[in-house]
Amino acid sequence: MNIKQVGYFVAVFETKSFTAAAQQRNVTVQAISKSISELEQFFNVQFFERGSSGVRPTQAGRSFYAKARPAVEAYREVENFDPSGCDLTVSSASGPQAMPELSIGLCAPAFDNEDKLYKGLSALIMRGVRVRVKFCTVHPGVAQQELEQGGLDALLTVGTYDNTNDDCEQLGTLPTGIFVAADHPLGKRPFVTVADLSSYPVGQSTAFDSFNNSIFWQYNSHDVLGETRVIDSPAQVGAFLTAERGYFLNAILPVPGQVASGFEIVPIVGEGALTVPVCLVSLKDEKSQAYHVVENYLIRMVGCANGSAAR
Repeated sequence: MNIKQVGYFVAVFETKSFTAAAQQRNVTVQAISKSISELEQFFNVQFFERGSSGVRPTQAGRSFYAKARPAVEAYREVENFDPSGCDLTVSSASGPQAMPELSIGLCAPAFDNEDKLYKGLSALIMRGVRVRVKFCTVHPGVAQQELEQGGLDALLTVGTYDNTNDDCEQLGTLPTGIFVAADHPLGKRPFVTVADLSSYPVGQSTAFDSFNNSIFWQYNSHDVLGETRVIDSPAQVGAFLTAERGYFLNAILPVPGQVASGFEIVPIVGEGALTVPVCLVSLKDEKSQAYHVVENYLIRMVGCANGSAAR
């Protein structure tokens, strides 16, 4: 047993689906299934009942989840340990107090080095406003549930998200580009135009492009895209990008670690190039002071990022 297997178990438990868990963790369904089977063999119990409508946890599965979720979170804390010794307390007249803490889920596909990016963002916010923010990647299938059950304080979305229970605060906008294999005909260009898009198939994610007004739908509404290919599993992504010379639409973040090895993000410029809103989604209920402080700080951060990318 290892922490990766436990993390896969938590993903299956929370998404109620091997496929959704694989999409969340950016691995194959086979990898998820193999890990769950190995865990079940290790403990000699069955954690999930498999059926045509998905998976349901057994009593053993529910009991294991109660232990597994805190273990995964604790491991992330250890993994993100800052050897420089960040002070997680703030001083007051009555002595040290725990730093306020928020959890924000990014509703986006997993990408290379996301943990490093999240750690950097958290450190930046702590230095700026003295609030500890824990970022994570959250699958759209469980995002609203996590918000309503208190697992997350907010969601960060690329594109607006409309739900009657939520507030959607636009933090700013980001430029857009295409995500392609490095050897794609467009992969070595410094930029592409909207006119280039119709020559190659564009990928539509069944998970992320049905969750909100995504980049795909914003470009699609302008009738500038060519053939659309529905991609409903991580296993299809590689062949689509390489063998089929396809691409995905993407927001451009001026930070390291966004692009996996062997792939490129190429900016879309010129007439018809769109910027997309980045939104902070939270429940309509009363929000903490720490939340409002972080919201205002993120508005400034996204504004600076947009300016940097534009230059």
